[in-house]
Amino acid sequence: MGVKRIILVPLTTHGVLEYLDALNEAIGRKLGEIGVGGIDILAWPDTLKPPMKCFDWSRLQYHGGCIVKYLREVFQLIGLVDSSLVVGVGYLDGYEYGLNFVFGEASSDQHVAVVFTKRLKPEYYGEQARFDLYFERLVKETLHELGHLMGLEHCSNYCVMRFSNSILEVDEKPAKYCGDCVLKIKNYISRTK
Repeated sequence: MGVKRIILVPLTTHGVLEYLDALNEAIGRKLGEIGVGGIDILAWPDTLKPPMKCFDWSRLQYHGGCIVKYLREVFQLIGLVDSSLVVGVGYLDGYEYGLNFVFGEASSDQHVAVVFTKRLKPEYYGEQARFDLYFERLVKETLHELGHLMGLEHCSNYCVMRFSNSILEVDEKPAKYCGDCVLKIKNYISRTK
């Protein structure tokens, strides 16, 4: 079954719900700019709070792989996971084993990703709150995780798929896919139709 939709799922109300409609539009616009159409981009109507089993009390962070598995289970029960790419977005701090933190985590074979936004906010670094900067970072990391769901690896070009080990690296990369990645995305979409 082919991918028919992208579902953006709020994992928290704060830091996400007020941006969800704009994020939805931005992702649709960015995909349209590279010629990817025919995929609905939907904002899930309910907040799906991650289970506490995904929270590591010693680190005060959520485990990315655990939230991906949780979202997979929820959307499998609903019957949407095989025809959808699901991206959970939460004002949370996330990690993966062996890393101090991650901005996101994706499992392309499960069609599910998560974006952690707490470290995307300028306030996290003691800076002045800036809606525009936070939103730009949010769009970049959502596009990045969506790219992984569409089969992309990290890219060394000037591309949103460049690996970011710090917020400075998030700010340095563009909010768009490079030509090589665009070709791979179009190939992925044509294979899944």
